[in-house]
Amino acid sequence: MKKSNIFTAGFITFLTIISIIGYSCDKNEDNNTDSSTTTITVSAFTLNNGVYTNTGNILTFDSEADCQTWSRNSLDTIHGNNGAHLHFNAATNVSYNSTDTIFTYTEYGPELDQAAIDSTCAVADSSGVTKTVTASTYYQDKPNVYLKITNVD
Repeated sequence: MKKSNIFTAGFITFLTIISIIGYSCDKNEDNNTDSSTTTITVSAFTLNNGVYTNTGNILTFDSEADCQTWSRNSLDTIHGNNGAHLHFNAATNVSYNSTDTIFTYTEYGPELDQAAIDSTCAVADSSGVTKTVTASTYYQDKPNVYLKITNVD
C-alpha cells in the first residue's frame, strides 16, 4: 500500500508541475497578444481664428515598425521645381503609449525620392526631429500645420 501511495503522490506532483508549465506558456502567449501592433492615424489640421480645420491629409503609423515612409505633394520651389512634386519622409524610433494615447517618433526628410528617404532612414542620424502627437492636443508641426491622433486601431 505504501508503494502505491508514493507512486500516486509522485504522479500527482508530476501532473501539477506539468499543469503549471502549461499555464505559464498560455499566459505568455496571452501577453504577446496584448502587445500586438496598433495602427495610429494622425491627421493634419490648420488653425484659423482659433478654429482647427482638418485638411484631409492623414498619416498612418504602425506602433511596432521602424523606418516607416510616406510621401506627400509639395508645391514649393526650393528644389527648382515650379510645380507639384513629391516629398518623402520617414519615421523611426516609434513609441506608442496606449494608456495616455501618446505617439512619439523621429521624423526624417523630406527627400525627393523613395531611395533617398530609405537611405536616410537606414542611417537615422541626429538630423531627425522628434515629434509627440496625442489624441487630446494639437502638435504644431509647421507654421500653420498641426497634428493630432484621430484614430487608433
